[in-house]
Amino acid sequence: MAGSRRLKLRRADTCTVCRTVLETGTVAFWNAEEEAVTCLDCLGNAVAPSAEKEAVAQTPKRAAQPLDRGTAGASARRTHERLHAQREQRSRDQYGPLSRLHLALTNDPQSTVAWAQGSRGERLLGEYLETLHDERTVIVLHDRRIPGTRSNVDHIAITRSGRVWAIDAKNYTGKVQRIDKGGCFSTDFHLRVGRRECTKLVHDMAKQGDAIRAALSQPLIEEFGVEVRTALCFVDAEWSFFAKPFALEDVWIGWAKALGEPLQAGGELAPEHLMTLARRVAHALSPA
Repeated sequence: MAGSRRLKLRRADTCTVCRTVLETGTVAFWNAEEEAVTCLDCLGNAVAPSAEKEAVAQTPKRAAQPLDRGTAGASARRTHERLHAQREQRSRDQYGPLSRLHLALTNDPQSTVAWAQGSRGERLLGEYLETLHDERTVIVLHDRRIPGTRSNVDHIAITRSGRVWAIDAKNYTGKVQRIDKGGCFSTDFHLRVGRRECTKLVHDMAKQGDAIRAALSQPLIEEFGVEVRTALCFVDAEWSFFAKPFALEDVWIGWAKALGEPLQAGGELAPEHLMTLARRVAHALSPA
């Protein structure tokens, strides 16, 4: 099978025969057909070194694991529930039997409410993206953790056009506008939603795109001609009557249904390659 060979692992994996954990940098045998790793000890027991060409056939097959696509808004919902529970506990500790009255007469702080609003926005966008999900054309992942950080990517779409999208859902109110704060001879575009200055949201999308590039690795990006794109999707905001999606710093900005067009754009990426990319991203960016 083309691509099956001895190689040095780029990330930790598990031998499909003896279930030994193989650390990053370990030399092992990669079965390209089954996407399985076999340690050299187990490979040597199965075949003679001179028979490496037959290793693929003799390596025990394993069933492909289901792709864990995650749950939209799950981590934001858990954070809201945790903060809400902590407030209730503080009230019980401070007011005792009167805590129910205190909780009935007061509200969660805005910082806690924001997590609930964010979770709702992610769920609404996730519901729309699920209508596009098709393993032949668009594979959608939800709520993925960025390794080494507390941040996450709300949604990721791997598309047959070769574009992999990091999509951030925002449940803001007010009109979305691109404002030019430049002078007569210059431009300085900013993102504003209602009275809120939101340009920082555009800057923050860079780390989400970088996380996907790191997950895929440069060789895989070059092999499949992948282009990583980022998008800000405002779920419940207002738009001008003739508004169109626009871009700031290469970040697509628009609303849910408008996002469907670039995600469903035609392309030549084969379904099996689409799934290869999706599994790579899903493995590196686990559900949050």
